[in-house]
Amino acid sequence: MYGGRRLCNILENVARQHRQPYRVAMAAPSARAGSLRPVTRDDLRASVEELRRTADPVAGLFGPDSLMWRVNRSTLVYVLGITQAALMDVAHPVIANGIADHSRLFTDPHARAHQTYSMITTLVFGDRDAVVRTSRALFARHEKVRGQARADEGVYREGAGYAANEGNVLLWVHATMWWVRLQTWQAVTGPMPAEDKERFYQETCRLADCFGLPRDLLPADHDAWDAYVRNGPDGVLSDSDDARRIMAFLRRSIPAPARAHLLAFNSVVLPDAARTVLDLPPLNARTRRRYRRVLRLLRLAHRLLPGPLGELPPYRTAVARIEGREPDAVTRAVGRVLAGRAA
Repeated sequence: MYGGRRLCNILENVARQHRQPYRVAMAAPSARAGSLRPVTRDDLRASVEELRRTADPVAGLFGPDSLMWRVNRSTLVYVLGITQAALMDVAHPVIANGIADHSRLFTDPHARAHQTYSMITTLVFGDRDAVVRTSRALFARHEKVRGQARADEGVYREGAGYAANEGNVLLWVHATMWWVRLQTWQAVTGPMPAEDKERFYQETCRLADCFGLPRDLLPADHDAWDAYVRNGPDGVLSDSDDARRIMAFLRRSIPAPARAHLLAFNSVVLPDAARTVLDLPPLNARTRRRYRRVLRLLRLAHRLLPGPLGELPPYRTAVARIEGREPDAVTRAVGRVLAGRAA
């Protein structure tokens, strides 16, 4: 059990982490096929050392006062964010290739969803050792994802090799993963001040270490990050055959009564570059009406859902861990369900 002094030490350590600058040098990442940059084991090793140096042993990369925890603790933001991040991934032809060739999305979508849930929530809410283990496992899993492009898509040529552990590919996954969550959180709770958006972006840079991403590949600040995601990497996004196949599967996965409204919500939240590639509903009056209906329901649910349902179990477990207590029974039960384990 952690007493009051231990809790204060943890919180002070976390506060120091968030006062440190995490700015990097590059303002507009290039993702041209001719500028491929493999992410190597040496890159991962350096990143893991940075994680070990800066993360708190108990709180992990962040902590109760971080914007990362504030945004990602919401169950609603997680559910919508994971869907939106998947859509953004599909718009990148290399990622769509990799999903089609290597993922369990089509054969065991529930197992893939549980695996993704465990990975993301561990990186955000796990203690230092769990974050390091997950980062290494993530790199090892990506290292096996290699193949050849089956057609000319965007700047990628048919027959060209692809790899998941490539800097520009990982950058798109990383950048969009947290961007969509910030957009959805703001839609549900209200706009975030500019200084907080900058702070949130700088916190996401710590998660780049979990991918082994070199810091000089990252956008320099929030505005550069926002522009990168909204505009898409230069010449890369494409409605490839794999993307269309995956999109059709994802559409079918949405319950029919909610399908049109959720697609409309995503069409408004996601950037123009991705909307066009993914063939999401056009931004007309009908789409905006559906978006507003979904948003009203989300805001109501956000206000009314009790803590064990409205907040992700890994967040509540992390708070309990820092306070030196066990999470409550409801949190444990919901956590087992979301992680794909029998209650």
